[in-house]
Amino acid sequence: MATQEVPSTKKTSNKDLPSVSILIVTRNNADELIAALKSLSSLRYPKGCLELVVFDNGSTDTTCERVQSVFERFQADGWASLVLQRACRNLGAFGGRAEALGFLSPQSEFILCLDDDVEVTPESLTLLLDAISDSNVGVAGARIVYHDKPEETASGAGYFNRWLGIYKNRAPADRTTCHFVTTCGCLIRRATLEVVGGFDRDYFTSHGDVDLCLRMTEGGYRVVYEPLAVIRHKVARGGTRTPERIYYVYRNKLLLLRKHLPQGWSQPMILLYSILWLPKIFVNSLAYHQGLNWPEMCSVSLAIFDAWLDRRGEGKWFQQGATAEKAGKADDGAAKSSKGEDCDAPDG
Repeated sequence: MATQEVPSTKKTSNKDLPSVSILIVTRNNADELIAALKSLSSLRYPKGCLELVVFDNGSTDTTCERVQSVFERFQADGWASLVLQRACRNLGAFGGRAEALGFLSPQSEFILCLDDDVEVTPESLTLLLDAISDSNVGVAGARIVYHDKPEETASGAGYFNRWLGIYKNRAPADRTTCHFVTTCGCLIRRATLEVVGGFDRDYFTSHGDVDLCLRMTEGGYRVVYEPLAVIRHKVARGGTRTPERIYYVYRNKLLLLRKHLPQGWSQPMILLYSILWLPKIFVNSLAYHQGLNWPEMCSVSLAIFDAWLDRRGEGKWFQQGATAEKAGKADDGAAKSSKGEDCDAPDG
């Protein structure tokens, strides 16, 4: 499927307001994606200053047809641009985001990065724009709450100990500077994103956002958490628990430690984590499954093995999987952009 763009029927007169590209990467999740798109209509921001880009990671369901139908209804609202881009295969969440950057309008100053299973609140974008107004701020993250229990914070301000490799997530009541926020709902300054090298294709759904934010802080930019900007996330408490997901969570954390811990300190910490993780994971698996789950333990072992070998991108152990969590490392030609070209049948 070629890039599909629906031209705007109105022109913006809000020339003093910054232009924003809303970026959503999706795969085989049409129902929740459509709910996410519909929530964007509530944003209290001129649609003439907004571009919406949906990057489909080779879905095999009716995602593209349903998105196009929504776009047709959105035309009357005067969006600056509505773009649907489809990859021929699954590139993974961060591979998809990296690929999608090439399809954003060059006029966009900011990127509102959203997961396909979130719903925004009307003031969320304007609050994030206020939080990122200082040119030294590279990312402003929203308060992510559970969709079915919005009074409970799912993700807030993240902190990272660069010597111990320990993560902490807090939910302060006031705007604060932190080390990382989640890309399931954050506003990114495009110029800063380009300076630090964009999204890293080597990560999957896990830790690519931590890596991006750490690269920004290492480059002298600030990461800010804005609790007044609320985004509701349809996510299970504790996250998805499948062998693929567990593999990428553990492997990518070790890869992140290798990349961001002080030189000469990362290898000892990776060894320490590898040794200490196994007993803890064994106990957690017993408690969660009421018995030992061998696929889960195998996934952790493979994650540690691949991290030691510095294997990145798509894990070869799961390349034949057709789940939404299958990783993908982009290559040239993975996403068709020229008019009139169709993608081959997606993998799986």
